[in-house]
Amino acid sequence: MEITQFTAEARAEFGKGPARRLRAKGVIPGVVYGLGREAVHLAVSVDELAIALRSADSGNVVLDLEVPGMDIDADVAAIVKDLQRDPVTRAFLCVDFQWISLAEKITVDVAVEVIGEAPGVVEDGGVVQVSQYTVPVSCLPMDIPENVLISIDGLAIGEGRYVRDLQVPEGAEIMIDEGEVVLSIAAPIREEDLETRIDEGLLDELVDLEGEEVEEGEEGEEALAEEPDAEVADEESSDEG
Repeated sequence: MEITQFTAEARAEFGKGPARRLRAKGVIPGVVYGLGREAVHLAVSVDELAIALRSADSGNVVLDLEVPGMDIDADVAAIVKDLQRDPVTRAFLCVDFQWISLAEKITVDVAVEVIGEAPGVVEDGGVVQVSQYTVPVSCLPMDIPENVLISIDGLAIGEGRYVRDLQVPEGAEIMIDEGEVVLSIAAPIREEDLETRIDEGLLDELVDLEGEEVEEGEEGEEALAEEPDAEVADEESSDEG
């Protein structure tokens, strides 16, 4: 893995107002912490962050993070620890970075990539059901793999692969039990089974709706019997950033 150059500015203003003003300029609030250092609040360019994240297919990127006015050791880098997005637009809202030592192992989530052809899928119409889309991997920062491979060659319906079957790069270690199921080959759903499931689902929905109507009716009667005598005040949400 290559290290990516990245620059962010330190910031001194906090709260909703400053955060909104930053975002209006294409900048989001951030923070960097770790290695026993004091946390530093940052202003981060949305465009530059997007470019940095695209530089690594795995989603894991090692950053040579520069903050003007800060002294950073040559063997220290940073990773994106947490990235919050708008639930609707998926726009970046704020980001947390973590300082790491290039000489010490870290644990990150790495994507599982399925390779090969399973007879249970090709010949019998089965479906690959993945249980682990990512796995935690411990390794040196510069050895973080883009993905870990797992082959479905030879698998029939009802068979599966486990963590012990993952093709792990040298120097990396999977940090969950080797007996955990990664994927399995499931039998195809027959048309009559699908129709039965749909019918059962509709029946469940009708039962739920009838239950809700009863509850709403009871609540309405109780509301008529009681006179409200207090006002509820809205609480302001906590500051961002």
